[in-house]
Amino acid sequence: MATQTTPATNQPVARLSEILARHENDDRWSEKLILDGRNRAALISSVAGTPGDPHLHPDFNEWWLGLGGQTSWQIGEYEPVIAEFGDIVIAPCGQRHDIQTVGEGHGRRLVVGLETSNHDLKGVEPSRLIPVDESLEPPNRIHTSLKYMLERHGTDTDWSEEILLDQRNRINMIHQLPGGANRPHWHPDMDEWWAVLKGELEWTIGDGEPFRAGVGDLVFVEAGYAHAIRTVGDESTIRLAVTTPDVVHYFLDDPDAPPPPKS
Repeated sequence: MATQTTPATNQPVARLSEILARHENDDRWSEKLILDGRNRAALISSVAGTPGDPHLHPDFNEWWLGLGGQTSWQIGEYEPVIAEFGDIVIAPCGQRHDIQTVGEGHGRRLVVGLETSNHDLKGVEPSRLIPVDESLEPPNRIHTSLKYMLERHGTDTDWSEEILLDQRNRINMIHQLPGGANRPHWHPDMDEWWAVLKGELEWTIGDGEPFRAGVGDLVFVEAGYAHAIRTVGDESTIRLAVTTPDVVHYFLDDPDAPPPPKS
């Protein structure tokens, strides 16, 4: 697989269109995009028929975000699930997983695991397969589709729900109506990042100029920087927010909160 880093990891915004343009002639490739002290996040793309690499990780949960095409995951003893754009798939620690692109074109996924992870432990192919229990509610479903979340909550109101919670990460899916904004704040001890799944959002980080991010883009904010987020345009937005489980917020409008140390 052709693997490379972006011009620099942890860019304020990594635009999906620019990444795809760098690889328009590649059938199989990977780019490392984020190193936040807890996770390594890399975008992987491949076409149907690309050989798989079944393996397991004994000491951490690995998860993926679908960013284009269709990809099949066979995890543990579960029957394969097909994930599309905006879907979250989780392989609990110790669960062997086999990933294959299906359908036409490229299957693209953001893989999020440890920087030190490897594929040395191959595990054993399951002797039987059982259905994934689709009746379970978030967080930590094996497969949480964007379609499922939209059917669950709709698009008429602002909403947020926890999709994943483990020892390293808390992932919230956030839906925001046009004109909506977060309560500006900063985090003292963790980097935060987001993936935009619907609409267009504007970020202001520290004293920097506002910038916009659209569908498929990743936005990164280093610890200590205040950040304000606003939905722009006429369409509601959906974003994934990736933080620590015990995230601390210092709100800029709280007179008792310390000021952000970075600008």
